[in-house]
Amino acid sequence: MELSSPTTTTLALDMQNIGMRFVEDWVLRDVVFAVQRGSVHALVGHNGAGKSTLMKIALGAVVPTEGTVKIGGADLTYSQPAEARNLGLGMVFQERSLISTLSGLDNIFLNAETVNRYGLVRQGAEAAEAAALCDQLGISRSVLQRRVSEMSQLEQELVEIAKAMRLARSVLILDEPTAPLTEREIEILFGVIRNAASLGIGIVLITHHLLEAFAISDEITALREGHVTLSSRTADTDMDHLIEAMLGSRLIRIEAAVSAEQAAAGPPSERGTAPALSVENLQVGEKLHAGTSFDLYPGEILGVAGLAGSGRTTLLRTIFGDTRLTGGSMQLHAQPYAPRSPADAIGRNVFMIPEDRRAHGLVLTAPIVENTILPILDRVTRWGLLRIGQGRKLTTRLMTVLGVRSRGPDQIVGELSGGNQQKIVLAKALAADASLLLLDEPTYGVDIGAAADLISRVRETVRSGRAALWVTSDFRELLEVADRVLILAGGTVQRTIKRGEEGFDEPSLLRAVQRGLYTHAASEGQGS
Repeated sequence: MELSSPTTTTLALDMQNIGMRFVEDWVLRDVVFAVQRGSVHALVGHNGAGKSTLMKIALGAVVPTEGTVKIGGADLTYSQPAEARNLGLGMVFQERSLISTLSGLDNIFLNAETVNRYGLVRQGAEAAEAAALCDQLGISRSVLQRRVSEMSQLEQELVEIAKAMRLARSVLILDEPTAPLTEREIEILFGVIRNAASLGIGIVLITHHLLEAFAISDEITALREGHVTLSSRTADTDMDHLIEAMLGSRLIRIEAAVSAEQAAAGPPSERGTAPALSVENLQVGEKLHAGTSFDLYPGEILGVAGLAGSGRTTLLRTIFGDTRLTGGSMQLHAQPYAPRSPADAIGRNVFMIPEDRRAHGLVLTAPIVENTILPILDRVTRWGLLRIGQGRKLTTRLMTVLGVRSRGPDQIVGELSGGNQQKIVLAKALAADASLLLLDEPTYGVDIGAAADLISRVRETVRSGRAALWVTSDFRELLEVADRVLILAGGTVQRTIKRGEEGFDEPSLLRAVQRGLYTHAASEGQGS
């Protein structure tokens, strides 16, 4: 059911006929997005659907090719970067913007302090305003005096909301606010969001968690390939209609190229070989629960389909020794496996390619050669001296294999493109002779050509007898690379689908992930 056109005075955000073109490609076309005051409006869509671009336009960060934007009834003219904020728009980004060494109070007023005529901060006035804001939103005042570094994930998110709400007179945009939270914390967060809406603010909730969209929103809009494909009151639609709006009615099937010999031998999981990795009832605090069990075989790429907050990164970090398990067990090549640290895991030929390569995968100020040999320093040192010539020879060979474009092994990694940086992370894994690769969003932020190269190289590596666990939020990529796909929802493996089976397509994977959330939520409710 289509929404009726509300009057301008009731709208917190009114975006009409928005079009955005980059060179010859339209990423948004004829988009109408209207958020009413006092309501929660969910914005959903597949990766690349245009959600981020639309919100950048609302923020004033991107000027649309065509269309108009009103915030609280006032035109957004893009005359200055802070214009949207001055009109009453606030946003909480998925990446935290808090300063960990400052208190919650100082963060709320950061770069927007209350000062007297002499330019001095009016600390008493700030404390009173922040306390009143916390009371209105239902946030404990205790977060005001504590440092961010001492807060839980939920408390940090609530401080972010309070910070944005202080200036958001008209509309508040929340980008995946529940991603790092447990289910109990999400319930608390939803209470705060409802309180914010009750103050007459229009709330935009960007989420991949469709269950959450149905639980909290009054209205819902779906984007697909830059077009609005559904705009409805949430109560007037359902999960199947929403998924169809997001993905289209056609089934998307992508078959990986396999050799005749491989096809004749059958999937690695059916060849009678012992698993490379066995995971049994793995538990990690509130992130992973009993029921997280699976086997991964040599010669296999096992995909993990799960939304942000499902436990997918926690799973990889636990296998890599960066997070300690609290229950269950693992075996690596039929031997007990419980790594105490990443160094311990690398010593057992397990290597992880992290989601944020710049923060966790590379030393950006160091040359390519030093990055590549970092995991194997013991193999390229003699009598305590680094044999850099040997390291340079190995690095050059791996750069040739991976097709790295650079001026040579001595070039600084930070000077490379994103795709070539990601290839250097993979080169580190190959240098370490990893028998098990853990890949967390390995193609994120790289161009199509570099992504194809990475996929091809990982396939070649796995076909030589290694194994890979591949996590990505791009289900199309998952269908391309994986022999089997685990459905991970609510910190538990819900089911496994192998290539060729019914359900090995994008709409079915998305349905399975969302229904896994329903199943987990129902079991949690019965156990409470």
